[in-house]
Amino acid sequence: MKLKKFLTISLLLVFTITVFCSTSFSKQGTLTGQVVDGFDKVVKDVEVKIKGTEFTTKTDEDGQYRIGFNPGKLVISFRKKGYARQTSSLNIRETSVVPMPKLTFWKYPESGGVFLIRMEDYKKLEYATFNSERDDNSIRFYVKGEPTKIECPSDAFEQGKIWLMMLDYSKEEPVVVGKSLYRITDNNMIGDIVFKSGDWGVENIKDEYSEVSNRVGLRYVTLGPGKYYYCLGQLTLRSKLGFGYYFEIVDPGSSGKSGT
Repeated sequence: MKLKKFLTISLLLVFTITVFCSTSFSKQGTLTGQVVDGFDKVVKDVEVKIKGTEFTTKTDEDGQYRIGFNPGKLVISFRKKGYARQTSSLNIRETSVVPMPKLTFWKYPESGGVFLIRMEDYKKLEYATFNSERDDNSIRFYVKGEPTKIECPSDAFEQGKIWLMMLDYSKEEPVVVGKSLYRITDNNMIGDIVFKSGDWGVENIKDEYSEVSNRVGLRYVTLGPGKYYYCLGQLTLRSKLGFGYYFEIVDPGSSGKSGT
């Protein structure tokens, strides 16, 4: 009798464990997706992890990944050396295969600064300083250095303007959002921003900023040909010294200019 009772308990225990494991497994789902860089090239060996769980995987040669999850609130992290770490927060109740949107994974430039995002690479904008001189009648701000020239094909312009996307990367410190974009309105100036009392010679341009991580952000703006200055902060009457990024969008119809 004791042997029979022992066997019965053992069978019940095995049955219970089997049912529990089967039920637990059935409550899991699978996330699938692809990781590409800012130039739409696949990124392999990106670590994909669901925080607070043992679920982890890496992207394959095609940038694809598959990772299990338990339904509920999820925080998914994407990490690879040399790229801006990214996270996504989700609340998923499904237990089936859930396709994720394609993730753009931004590679760090070699140095900090503001970069034009081109088809195949980044183009760094010239880092420039300015200082002011003033007298009783006027205030003048002189930018030191030549602007980074940006020339695009004529057919890239729509109604005289072109849409640009720029990457803002801080290598040493968390990224500073406070950059103000100015268009230099005096066509006779060569390399200098000149502010006169009542006529500052610049126009404040609004751009859109989107944070990728605490060191990387994206800036979106539509601009026409001309000279522009991304100032770290604001240009004011009290400004005596400042820093920023200086660039020029070259009129595609201008002669004697080479593409950069």
